[in-house]
Amino acid sequence: MKKSLSLIIIFILLTLNNTNAIAQLNFSKQAFNIFDESVKPIKLSLEDAILKALNNNISLKIEKLDVQASKTAIESEKAAFDTKVKATVSTGDRKAQNLNAANNLTNTRADNAEAEIELEKLLYSGTTVAVNSELSRNRSGNSNSLYSNRIGIDLTHPLLRNSGKEINLISLKQAELDYNYTKHELKAFILDFIASVEKKYWEHYLSVRQLEIVNESAALAIQQRQETNSRILAGSIPESERAAAEAEVAKCEEDLINAQSNMVNTAISLLRTVNHNTENFWKNLPNLTDKPFLKKIDQMDLEAHLALAEQQRPELLQAKVLIAKNELDIVTSKNGLLPKLDFFVSLGNTGYSRSFNNSNPKFNNNEKPDFEVGFNYELTRNRRSARAKLERSKITADMKKEALKNLEQVIKEDVIKAYIEVQRTMQQVAATAATTQKQQEKLRVEEIKFSVGKTTSFQVSQAQRDLTEAKIAEVKAAIAYTGAITELMRADGTSLLKVNKIELK
Repeated sequence: MKKSLSLIIIFILLTLNNTNAIAQLNFSKQAFNIFDESVKPIKLSLEDAILKALNNNISLKIEKLDVQASKTAIESEKAAFDTKVKATVSTGDRKAQNLNAANNLTNTRADNAEAEIELEKLLYSGTTVAVNSELSRNRSGNSNSLYSNRIGIDLTHPLLRNSGKEINLISLKQAELDYNYTKHELKAFILDFIASVEKKYWEHYLSVRQLEIVNESAALAIQQRQETNSRILAGSIPESERAAAEAEVAKCEEDLINAQSNMVNTAISLLRTVNHNTENFWKNLPNLTDKPFLKKIDQMDLEAHLALAEQQRPELLQAKVLIAKNELDIVTSKNGLLPKLDFFVSLGNTGYSRSFNNSNPKFNNNEKPDFEVGFNYELTRNRRSARAKLERSKITADMKKEALKNLEQVIKEDVIKAYIEVQRTMQQVAATAATTQKQQEKLRVEEIKFSVGKTTSFQVSQAQRDLTEAKIAEVKAAIAYTGAITELMRADGTSLLKVNKIELK
């Protein structure tokens, strides 16, 4: 009777011990719960996460503003060819003294008024055309007012330096290239940003699955400890078997604490990237709806991916823009070596009258227009500055061409490595799945052997741990395969084509 009572007391104590262990495990799970349980978790697909991150990310907004700012430079350069209007209105009054016929000083007063308007336009060829009209009134002493009205046209055309459409449109072309550069820069930012969001998404998915797997392992460990204690009470196994079972429960608690902490950390990283709520982004637990991609993709051959990268990678397009800009610098530098030789001509006619209405100039055979025609010439001796600028532009062009070759090799290396990684991880998915099945079978065998006393509690715990590691490795392989596909799409520049809802406004 005393022996039976002792066994009952020991069983109750062991049961309480198991209850305490479960409570401790639950406590460790709740210790990191910083999320607001009154708010529903945010359901996030991978596409939702990417689009929300793109819409809410402050750095991306800054990059878009930079593109808009660079576009205004194009309008500024176009403005150089807009028609300019100049207008001047003035009046004056001047007192003077003159000698009269009697050789005496007399006071006189002269006043005048002038109004002038001019339209001027720079043509793409470099020619400047100006049309002007000038109206004036002069009056001196007691004489009547004299009105004059002049209409004229002025033309200046460069014959050497700054002559031709090609050289005069260079500033506009450079502004357009700068705009294209910032657009490619934005695309490069988006490519990297998309890859970053996807990485955080799958990191959180992995941490959630790890937590689930560790929870399952902890439940198995507690169950195994209960069975071990029961068998010890029954006397079928020695007391020494309890240590291995207790150690496994303690190890599971340690793993559970780390898994819970890691899950919260990855959730915070994902939420901050998505930026769902700027001030309280960390209070909403994300609920991921997508799973890793496990099907074999319809993969193109390596050459096709390399060709895509050459067309799509923003870094290559940026480098080509810089080379194009440098070619324009060379054209400008060569033009700067030419002497300045401008042809100019000025034609006009002036009408005079005592009244304003009759002062219009007459354009007929009797009234020949006044004109002025000639050349302006300018040349700096030795032209050392222009020669140095040209030489510097050529050296810079060679540097950028070599840099482009190097960049092409680097990008090819990225694509090749990403392509190989897809092949490796695809095989790894199948291998880890097979390992998990084998470990499950191994655990089943160990549990059967333990039930008949053919193995130890330590061997069962080791099999449980191996199964946990195999499950985690299987999830990691699936995520690595998905990440490898993402990296390949980033390497060949097609991530932007996948997320076709992105608009570079």
